[in-house]
Amino acid sequence: MTVSRRSLLKSFVALGAGSAASRVLARDGSTAPTPAPSAPADPAARATETAYRQEFAATYGEGENHGYAYHCVNCQGNCAWDVWTDADGRITRENQSASYPAIAPDVPDANPRGCNKGVQQSQILHQADRLLHPMRRIGARGEGKWKRISWDEAITEVATRLYETMLETGPAGNYVHMGSGMLSEARAASVKRLGTLLGAVRPYIASYVGDMFPGVSVVYGEGNIGCTYDFVYGSDVALFWGCNPNTSRIPDAHYLWEGKYRGAKIIVVTPEYNASAIHADLWVPVKPGYDGHLALSILQRLVATKRYSEPFLKQFTDLPLLVRTDTKQLVRLHDVDPSDPRLDRKSAEIFAADPEKHHEVFVAWDRNQKKVVALPGCEGSTVDTLRLEDIGWKIDPALSGKYRIRLAGQGEVEVEPAFASFARELKAYAPEKTARVTGVHPSVVEQLAKELSGSRVAIVHLGFAVGKYFNGMLSQRAVASLTAFLGKLGPFGGLATENEWSISGLEGLSGFAGKYTHRFASGFVSEFMLGKGFSDVSRSFDEADVKRATGTSRSAYEAQLKEQIEASAGDAGEKKGKPWWKEVETFLVFADARLRRNKGSYRQAFLDKAKFIAYGDFRMSDFATWADVLLPCTTSYEAWDLRTNPGYHRFANVCVPPANLKRVGEVKSEWEISTLIVEKMEALAKARHQATGDERFVKIPDATHAKEGFHAMDRLVEEFTQGGKVRTDRDAVEFALEHVDQFKPNTPRTMVERGGFLVLNEKAGKTSPLYPDKPYNSFENNLYLHQRFETVSGRLTFYVDHPLWIAAGAQIPRATEPIHPRRFPLLLMTPHARWSIHSTYKVSPTLLRLQRGEPCVMVNPRTAAAKGIADGDRVRMWNDLGEIFVQAKIATGVPDGAVLMEHGWEPFQYRGRTGHNALIGDMLNLLEVSDGWGHLKFGTNWDGNQHAYDSTVDIARA
Repeated sequence: MTVSRRSLLKSFVALGAGSAASRVLARDGSTAPTPAPSAPADPAARATETAYRQEFAATYGEGENHGYAYHCVNCQGNCAWDVWTDADGRITRENQSASYPAIAPDVPDANPRGCNKGVQQSQILHQADRLLHPMRRIGARGEGKWKRISWDEAITEVATRLYETMLETGPAGNYVHMGSGMLSEARAASVKRLGTLLGAVRPYIASYVGDMFPGVSVVYGEGNIGCTYDFVYGSDVALFWGCNPNTSRIPDAHYLWEGKYRGAKIIVVTPEYNASAIHADLWVPVKPGYDGHLALSILQRLVATKRYSEPFLKQFTDLPLLVRTDTKQLVRLHDVDPSDPRLDRKSAEIFAADPEKHHEVFVAWDRNQKKVVALPGCEGSTVDTLRLEDIGWKIDPALSGKYRIRLAGQGEVEVEPAFASFARELKAYAPEKTARVTGVHPSVVEQLAKELSGSRVAIVHLGFAVGKYFNGMLSQRAVASLTAFLGKLGPFGGLATENEWSISGLEGLSGFAGKYTHRFASGFVSEFMLGKGFSDVSRSFDEADVKRATGTSRSAYEAQLKEQIEASAGDAGEKKGKPWWKEVETFLVFADARLRRNKGSYRQAFLDKAKFIAYGDFRMSDFATWADVLLPCTTSYEAWDLRTNPGYHRFANVCVPPANLKRVGEVKSEWEISTLIVEKMEALAKARHQATGDERFVKIPDATHAKEGFHAMDRLVEEFTQGGKVRTDRDAVEFALEHVDQFKPNTPRTMVERGGFLVLNEKAGKTSPLYPDKPYNSFENNLYLHQRFETVSGRLTFYVDHPLWIAAGAQIPRATEPIHPRRFPLLLMTPHARWSIHSTYKVSPTLLRLQRGEPCVMVNPRTAAAKGIADGDRVRMWNDLGEIFVQAKIATGVPDGAVLMEHGWEPFQYRGRTGHNALIGDMLNLLEVSDGWGHLKFGTNWDGNQHAYDSTVDIARA
């Protein structure tokens, strides 16, 4: 019998998994015998195959020296890997687990998950930039002069700084943050828990990296929605808008192309001809920044040709809601004069029994009764259902027409359904009118409208790139409105950004059940203000730029922005989040790349603001070079961890280090570091209290984020460790598996025996059931059970009557001109990189040798020819903010009028340590800063984006 190499490997892995479970999980150190794999008879084996077998046998080692991991370094892939060590405790092999089960015979499985970055993680452990010991800066910041110190010295300095800041400035003076370089449920919870316990500031990650979907939140009430990637396989049309899954979704991209072989039509809408567009059935090269215009052009065709379902719009959207034709404001129940005979009193009494909630109940014109009716399902309604026919009588909301109603204290006014205003405004986006700015021919717009409306199952994947323009939120909203308008929900497809599973019980790791609450800061506002962003605005954008994008002057727009930022304070001094940048001075940050990621002159402004910076990471990143104290951390192979979201698949993966793995240097996990910090801070507080008898040393006031009104510094260890139950990364994993219902019934042992993962149970579905044998998609509960959406009207939202939005003409979906300065000819675009995960792995020798090995800018051949630039030339790229020097790479996929740089290059990889983000100016969008309307309240679903695609440059041979 001839045994294939794949079969042999699978048999070895199966044998190793069983023995690893018995050895690596035993806390008492007991071991179990390891069954020896039997060598198959294979007389016909080729020499190459024999060599591979011998190599595998040499690196496989003993079964008890096997572990499991994933690579949680700001990657959304979440792929299970096997990790093997030799007798010396050094990793000898890392392989994709490839043991995920198929959910159904007709749906491709998730194997093997992994990519070119993860497969060389073991090399990163021993790379020259690995942080091995705690260090203190002894020269100027950024000078590169360090002194090795002990862990006790490092912890003492960090703890003292945090404690002194709490005493002198208050809890809001500390900034304790786990950055986007560590996205996991177990390890990341350590730093979140520490910051919450101390009342420190913590920003929203997605907001400050520009990965929020606020435009989607407008429509759906939440931004992270969608499907598992295997749903794409069964779709008829899959449109990828502003994304490149072949580069950024490598473990999942196979579902696209398997779906294409099955018969699905794959469409890519991007300015650049990227690695996914190459294989698509249709590529639509929209001009950069005009995605919203294109989406609204498609909507205009759908409305003009009536390719929509009136019953769906009446029941599931806010388009029947009545709008005043004079003020453009929505009519609430409390606006209507109770004595108006045109008001249906029965609906008013049933749907809004509480008069204090009438402002959250919206009204429509019932064509059956010829009256104004209050609608069920609104935020203030006593009836949650969206069903219009099962509430005692039939409501038929009008979508057109003008009507007169009497408002309380105001007399009669004219009103119309929001749909009428929506349809009227859409005429400005007829494809013939937008073709000039989008670059998309009207016939292609019609084809897109036909594909999306005519297919049974159509899904639109909205990428991060669309939100990285100044007008990106409006573009996101326009794209989100497309699928909402067509009723693509549940099994019929819809919009996909990042599906989030419903995972309950983890708040016990990162939070304190309300005793202490997170002091959240708006990510994009706080970073803008920490970097003194307004100073860059004046150098980046002139009056014409701002006028073109906003309709008003730069000075007037800046004044409005500053007023909105300052107005983010509520009652009793409580702040909604946006002003928390003001007081911070002491920074304890882990796995963050803020000096690489942020724009313009942020670095100097931040360093001037920060009195002390302690930084934890596993490598000497660019930000690490500017810190005051360095804390060396474990990698994903050296610590226990657990990862679930985002929900691209239905598996939660676990990190379980091999039993004999030797950590490199003196590294510690984030849980170990955080526990040491609270122990030291408690000791400092008790010592001062004992010496002085002054209670202020152990009771630090915090009226807004501590239930008792103070932080009990003499109880820090007890509260942080839950009485000693959670002190380490392993404790955190075991806590999560015990307390999260969606993980049950599972333990670390069962996860290891399965191959390093668990399958989420049916409770994980957020807006749809998670069926065991079907791919997951969103909003089936809303479509079939008529549950309300998490919006103020309970419906898919097309109309926002916030005063700022009305003033901007954005009460209904609209698109605006980009803010791109016209003083320079080329838009700078920075898409995701193929050979790194943002800046992580950017200096990996293995990955650098697969590319140019240094920062390079991709230039269109026509642009290069006009400027006399050849491939490989050194070029200077500049604008009013500065200049950088990079290598030129001639690439035909770059759109005219633009240059592309894969992002993530560390500033120290450039001449003068100045990276390309120094050339990028940003301007806060007033609509993204607006707050307090309906469901658009600052939080995880409503915050703005840092913009990365708003600067223009020029280039020349250097």
